[in-house]
Amino acid sequence: MSHVDDGLVSRSRQRVGSGKQSLVARHGGQDSQLEMLDKLTQLETSLVSVQENLKTVKSRAEARKLDARTIVAVCAIALSLGGYVVQEARNSSRQDAEIEMTKARVSNLERIAAANTEARIRSEVEFKALREGQEEIKRLLERHDSQTRAVVQRNRNQ
Repeated sequence: MSHVDDGLVSRSRQRVGSGKQSLVARHGGQDSQLEMLDKLTQLETSLVSVQENLKTVKSRAEARKLDARTIVAVCAIALSLGGYVVQEARNSSRQDAEIEMTKARVSNLERIAAANTEARIRSEVEFKALREGQEEIKRLLERHDSQTRAVVQRNRNQ
């Protein structure tokens, strides 16, 4: 009878403990019944483990969705930053072009100023030579005029 009572007690424990009806295997010997009960317990344990793993996989899937959203947000931020970098590069490029253009203008103006300075110096040298020539002509004319007056005066006096 203890053999039958042990079987009933273990079945009632299984029904109460798991909340589900477990498989019942009937064999002739007590060893085989214990072995079957051990196997059933292992099966239930592995079922619980599989259920926990399923929950973990589901939570990871939700985490992946969150990660995908996060990745999308990070990509959007990266694109925005990339846009700012490109805009800054365009501004820098435009500023560099304006700087180069200004340098070319300054260089051109410096060349023009140098050419004007050279021309002004040449003009001043030529004006100086012209003034000296005019003064020489004046002296020659004055000398000629004084000589002519002296001749006229001698002719009058004679």
